[in-house]
Amino acid sequence: MMNYKSDTLKQFQDDKLVSETSRKHKPYFTHLTHSTHLKKAAFTLSEVLITLGIIGIVAAMTIPTITHNIQDMVLNNQFKKFYSTFKQAFLNVQTLEGRPIKCHYWVNNPYAGKCTSIVVKDENGKNHRVCQETGKPVPEDYSGPFSECMTLYDEVFHKRLKLAKFCKNNALANGCLPENIKGYDKVILENNPDSEDAKETMEFSDSNIKNNYPVYVLQDGTYIIQYVNTSGRPVFAFDINGKKGPNKWGYDLYGVILYGNQNGIQYFRNYLTKEKGGKTLEERLEAVGLK
Repeated sequence: MMNYKSDTLKQFQDDKLVSETSRKHKPYFTHLTHSTHLKKAAFTLSEVLITLGIIGIVAAMTIPTITHNIQDMVLNNQFKKFYSTFKQAFLNVQTLEGRPIKCHYWVNNPYAGKCTSIVVKDENGKNHRVCQETGKPVPEDYSGPFSECMTLYDEVFHKRLKLAKFCKNNALANGCLPENIKGYDKVILENNPDSEDAKETMEFSDSNIKNNYPVYVLQDGTYIIQYVNTSGRPVFAFDINGKKGPNKWGYDLYGVILYGNQNGIQYFRNYLTKEKGGKTLEERLEAVGLK
């Protein structure tokens, strides 16, 4: 005969034992499970260092590009502002005069095919330019009409542009130029150390721009260097942000030459070279949408 009471008591005691055992060990198992989870979710030191290294490499590759793009954008804005003002100052004089101004190089030389300029020496050993075809001296406007250049410069620089300072010569010593500016001859030698073209007497050489050429400083700090020779040919260099850096050819410093035809001044063209990484005048004009 089944002892129901005894079996029930035994079952109750077994259930109580299991319950007490489970309750006793539950904190341990809970702690163990939580600790194991943390270990699985954490990064090791080597993983952290590798990640930081990757971030550093990416930053080193992208930050210089971003910085260069920002600097280039700033230069574009400065160039566009100055160039538009500079160019219009010349063209407005011509417009108000209502006639061509004789101060430009020929776009298409009218003497082409009629007179080839060559250099000959006279009996005293002095050089002269003559037409190869006729032996006669080349016309005064062989390269372009320059007879009104000096009058034009006086009108543009002293009356139309907001001039703050003018250095007739010794521009560096008189504070019209930044200390770190380099002449065209220095740039040539940097681009090609073996070049024999770099001369101190060349146009926009280091010596000429610092000691011999006139420099016009505008009220906003920008400055314009005028090429000087006996005919006052329309060739200039200008710095779009004045003495602020980088003061490098093709960055904030450009050479420009005025071109035209029988109707007078038409447009400006690039003159001189550029330093490594810079832009020519045409390249900068294209970048700012003025070409």
